[in-house]
Amino acid sequence: MEASTFLWNLALVGIVTLLIMLVMLFGNQKKKLRLPQGPRPLPIIGNMHQLGDDSHTFLSHQAKKYGPIMYLRLGSQGLVVASSADAAQEFVKVQDKVWAGRENITGQAIITYNHLNIGGAQYGPYWRHLRKICTMELFTAKRLESFRPPRTDEFNQMIKSIMDDVEQGKIVDLAMKLSHVAMNNMTRMLLNKRFYGVDASAQQEAYKFKELTYNLFKLSATRSIGDFVPWLKWVITVSGLKSRMMKVKARADVVLQEFLEVKKNGKIIDVKNDDVHREDFIDVLMAQPAEDGTGHLSDNSIKAVIHDMLLAGTDTSANTVEWAIAELLRSPHCAKKLQAELDEVVGKDRIVSESDIPNLPYLRAVVKEVLRLRPAAPLNITHVALEDTTVGGFDFVAGTRLFINVYAIQRDPKWWERPLEFDPERFIKNPEINPLGGHFQFIPFGAGRRQCPGMLLALLFMQIGLARLMQSFDFALPNGQDPATLDMTEKFGGVTMPRQNPLQVVCKPRLPKHFYNAN
Repeated sequence: MEASTFLWNLALVGIVTLLIMLVMLFGNQKKKLRLPQGPRPLPIIGNMHQLGDDSHTFLSHQAKKYGPIMYLRLGSQGLVVASSADAAQEFVKVQDKVWAGRENITGQAIITYNHLNIGGAQYGPYWRHLRKICTMELFTAKRLESFRPPRTDEFNQMIKSIMDDVEQGKIVDLAMKLSHVAMNNMTRMLLNKRFYGVDASAQQEAYKFKELTYNLFKLSATRSIGDFVPWLKWVITVSGLKSRMMKVKARADVVLQEFLEVKKNGKIIDVKNDDVHREDFIDVLMAQPAEDGTGHLSDNSIKAVIHDMLLAGTDTSANTVEWAIAELLRSPHCAKKLQAELDEVVGKDRIVSESDIPNLPYLRAVVKEVLRLRPAAPLNITHVALEDTTVGGFDFVAGTRLFINVYAIQRDPKWWERPLEFDPERFIKNPEINPLGGHFQFIPFGAGRRQCPGMLLALLFMQIGLARLMQSFDFALPNGQDPATLDMTEKFGGVTMPRQNPLQVVCKPRLPKHFYNAN
């Protein structure tokens, strides 16, 4: 009797233990996620090996196989890719707040003083404060208009520089010219300082500054495997990458801090008379309160914002205008139509100005079409889910990364006839479609609360930059090269999409000679 009781009790204990284990197993197990399909990941690294210099095109091709919502893995991190307008709208409009997070990437954290910049700041009070400063203080119509004189001066200088090359029989490095004007335009807005000029010492300073910003951009876009596989975080240190990042950041910190100290001491940076009394972006930022309403923005916050604007506001706009000239070379009928519009509306007895842009619908259509076909940021900046959510019937956990594949969306035949062709007429027929975030088949600047805050400035630069070039010159390729053979290979730069080979052209003046003077 005692033996049977013992066995019964032992069996009872075993059953209870098993039940407890089952309850613990299934009670603690999360609901099995319903995830989208996607390319098969490898152990440990996931799909990291498949994302390189052609990430935007690779993901576009994969979306045709796996659908508009696709799932990959970056190490231990999930990545969802939205490749249709409807999917993008669901993620960054319907669930905008849920997907408003940003990645915590080591390189970005180092370069931006632990994500104090606008683009990389985590969603919360600090980011909302910076966003308000951008929309209410920096990128207002009044503020942008106040910088029209220096902006006009910079394009005058660019046109003169091109004309100097023409008179010397040189081939024009258009990519370099546009890069210089974009950098000067931004530094004059930020610092009232012109870097690129004719003075030799100024040129040396300019190239050093350009090299520094290039290295900042390159390193801030660099990912280490440890950012996606936590137990490999040591790799970034052992490889020396973290040390290089720290050195570049230290150099940038010295340069930017010098600008702030000059401002604090009440000195004038630039020598341009028309800039002396103009309030620049640093003046505005230094006058802003901290996010809690007390004191002022920290020096590190201001430097992080400057970093953002230098990286987001220079080569991206220059690249777009360069792509525009390349596309117009390959579509001479479009170039002739644009120049005919300029000749009719503006004429050849004065220089086109920003006030002419509303009366130049074909110019605006050309810029839109370039932004559609060659978006400056083909995958946008990575979003991150702030909480568990469901989109399109699929389940995603907090921390999942999100790519909006703008490149695929803006070439989707559902929305665009002959999507691979350069055809500005599509925007003449549908002028209401604009790139400001309300039409999800066309979102080159992103959409939702994490949309690019400087898009109006970027559009203005692209429109007037292209107008000035096309009014001033006829373009051809060197050595009589047929434009149909022009290499249009793209180079994905981590965020941006410049041309693989910088555009070099032969220019023929279209205006009376006195219009090519810088003054």
